[in-house]
Amino acid sequence: MNTAGHGFDPLEYPDRYVRILAGARGASDVVAAVRDYLAAWPSVRIVNLQRIDGGWAPFDTNQQPSPLYRSADVQEIRDSVHGQCASLQAAGVEPSAELLELDMYLCLACVKLTEFELGLWTERPPLTDRQPASRVYR
Repeated sequence: MNTAGHGFDPLEYPDRYVRILAGARGASDVVAAVRDYLAAWPSVRIVNLQRIDGGWAPFDTNQQPSPLYRSADVQEIRDSVHGQCASLQAAGVEPSAELLELDMYLCLACVKLTEFELGLWTERPPLTDRQPASRVYR
């Protein structure tokens, strides 16, 4: 059983969470996507991560995700996770798959948040609206 009662592991379906993140239409959508991603982590993966965490991982002692309300919360967690990955690699220790996946996902989330903050993201019209009208040849 996992923390949120879901029957799947994010590591088994990483593209699902990346698609949700890619479809975000604002910073609040990104924060919600990260919150859902962390809530879907199974207990066994959280335990594996907590073996090496030293208090910086985004899960508490009850294996529940840290609360996320703002984009700054996502950035804080990403900085902690990325710093831990860098420290392990500098010490010649290969980070676990859980840690690397978490670092990658949070990095993608922060890139998406930056796009919104800088105004680089623009909503694209649906594909059907971008198709030119068909031409009738006589």
